[in-house]
Formats: sequence, C-alpha cells, structure tokens
Amino acid sequence: MKRSLGDLRNISMKLGISMRAHSRFRLFVLICAAVILLLLLPLRTWLDRYLPRIPTPALILSDRPSSLTLRNITRTLVLPKLAEEDTDWVAQFLLRDDDLLRAAIYTVDDPNAELRVPKNKGHEVMVYLTYIIDHYHNLSDVTLFMHSHQIAWHNNDLMDSNAVNMVRRLSSQKVLRDGYMNLRCHLDPGCPHHIHPALDRQSVDDVLNIPEALVIGKAWLEIFPDAKVPPKVVSQPCCGQFALSKDRIQSIPLAQYVFYRDWLLQTPMPDKISGRVWEYVWQYVFAGVEEFCPLESICYCDGYGICFEGETEYQQWFELRNKSRALNEELDSHTNETNEAKLKGEIGRIALDLQLRLNAAVERGKDPRFRALIAGRPWKEGDGF
Repeated sequence: MKRSLGDLRNISMKLGISMRAHSRFRLFVLICAAVILLLLLPLRTWLDRYLPRIPTPALILSDRPSSLTLRNITRTLVLPKLAEEDTDWVAQFLLRDDDLLRAAIYTVDDPNAELRVPKNKGHEVMVYLTYIIDHYHNLSDVTLFMHSHQIAWHNNDLMDSNAVNMVRRLSSQKVLRDGYMNLRCHLDPGCPHHIHPALDRQSVDDVLNIPEALVIGKAWLEIFPDAKVPPKVVSQPCCGQFALSKDRIQSIPLAQYVFYRDWLLQTPMPDKISGRVWEYVWQYVFAGVEEFCPLESICYCDGYGICFEGETEYQQWFELRNKSRALNEELDSHTNETNEAKLKGEIGRIALDLQLRLNAAVERGKDPRFRALIAGRPWKEGDGF
C-alpha cells in the first residue's frame, strides 16, 4: 500500500514528538532518583548511628585478632651446657618442627666452642647475661632461658617434667603481655617467703638448707647499689628458667647487663652460690618485684593451656595422684592376693580419673576466653592466648 508524501511527513513528525517525550521522561526519572538518593543519605546515617547493625562478613573480617596473635612470633632458646652433656633433643624434637624457633647453646667448658662465655662461673647466669649482651640489638620476640637437660625434676610436673613439652606449649603471647615469665609453675621450692636477706649471719638451719641466704643480703646491695637495705624477703619458683620479651630485655640499658656480668666475674662467691643468688634476683630485674609467686593453676592455664577450673580443682588433681602413689606403695608391700586385686582395681580407677581430668584441662585450655578468665585479665573477641 502506497503512502503519500504528506502521510510520511505526518508520521515523521509524530515519531519526533514521541522520542522527545521519551527523552524528557527519562530525564525526569533520573532527576527523581537523584532527589530520593539525596533524601535517603541522612536517613542512612541516622540508622547507622542509632540502630543496631547486623554483622556481615566484612564487619567480621574488620574485627580480626590483634597483631599480637596474627604475626609470626620468633623465639630463641638459650641453653648453657657442659661438653659432656647431650642437647641433641633440641634439634631432634624442637627445631625440626618449628621454623620460628632457633637455639643458642653455649658450651661453658669448651674454649673452642662456637658460643663461649668469658668465664665458666655462676652456672647458667653467665650464659644468660652473655647472650643478652651479645644479642641485645638482634633479639627474637621471645627468648627462653633454660637448662640443658630435657628431663629434670625442676621442669613442670604436668608436662612429664619434659623441657620439650614446656617449649612447645609455652604461650608466647603471655610472655609478650607480661614481659617476664618464670617457666616453673610449682612454687616449691622457692615460694613463698623463701629467703630473708640479712647482712649478718643467719641460723645454721638457713645456711644448711638455703646456703645463698647467708650472702644474698650483701650481694643485693652490690648488684643494686642504689638500694639502701636488702628487701625483707625474696622468692620465686626455682630454678633459673624463664622467658622474656624483646621489649622487656631492651627496657634495661645494655650497660646494666655488662655491670651485672662484671659483678659475677669479680665476686669472690663460689660458682654455685653466685648462681643460686641470681635465682632470686631475676624477678626483681625483669618484673620489679621481690616476690614473684603466681598461683600454680594460673601459671599452667595462662602459660601452657592446661586449665583446671580454678586452684581448688587443680590441687584436688594432685591429691588424687598422691593417693594413687600411696596405693602403689601399699601394693608393692602386699602379698595377699585378694587385697592385691582390690588395690589394682582402685589404682586403675584413679588412673583413669586422673587422665580424664587432665584431658579436660587441656581441652579447656584451648579456649582463650577461659584462659583469660582463670588469669583474671580482660579479654575481647579476637584476642588470642
């Protein structure tokens, strides 16, 4: 069907009008959207400020743990040893499993050893001070100062008296928080009120049982020349094993460590006695207190992640174990078969109970909130150990 030129002109005019109208409508919609958006912005701000927000993945990510728990914490294990002592356990059980741990092992009686001390005196004290002096500007985040024996009575009982278990379970975050931590949790020997320093001779009993008690008063005034009198009492768990943060070590001037080592080199005290004096000096140097005797249950929980539900339950565990040991002694001296079977049954029941309680304490210790609760310190979501 053919259309005239006039018809085509009329159609074109109508299309033009329709297109212009559509463009105006689109412009109108855009203007309205902009106005609505501008009106809603203050409302969104008000809602954000006064109404609770629903957590989103982005918000959860922004509430990530502090750098204390996220960053890789480097550690160094410092050990003194005699040439005859075996420290292969360090490489065999620790270094191979922990890329962030290194070891500094000093052989104190070998003049050709890679790591040496100026003089073999003061037992572990000379090694500890020498390491700090030589590495003062190049320290790990955490430094552990320990003895060379893997198994020793003065290591922690609940970790089989095994130094490997202590190093593996130690909370580096606790050391970073506190600056100083005595690695032994058990208070005996050393706490409380262990030594009463004096400038005159004490009783024979004190000298026989605690030989350093006779000299620590005089030594205190030499080590801390600004002190006018020695403290009335000094104590902390024995036996010269502790961990320090880099910040705590460097909070004391390098020259001060040199002064301490010079004292050790020059004192006429015998090797053993000078070392025992320093067992009850470290807590004052690094924690600023004469007595450092935390509850054993807190030490185990916050320091190693073995968390009983308070000191009472912790002590009950050891009471139960003492009962088991007494029954074993009775079993060794028994000849009656009926009683022997009864004793074995009771010993087995107690052994299972002890293991279940210990397993529960270890599982409980995996919760950073519980560790904080036992330690009596604040905790917020995202905090680690």
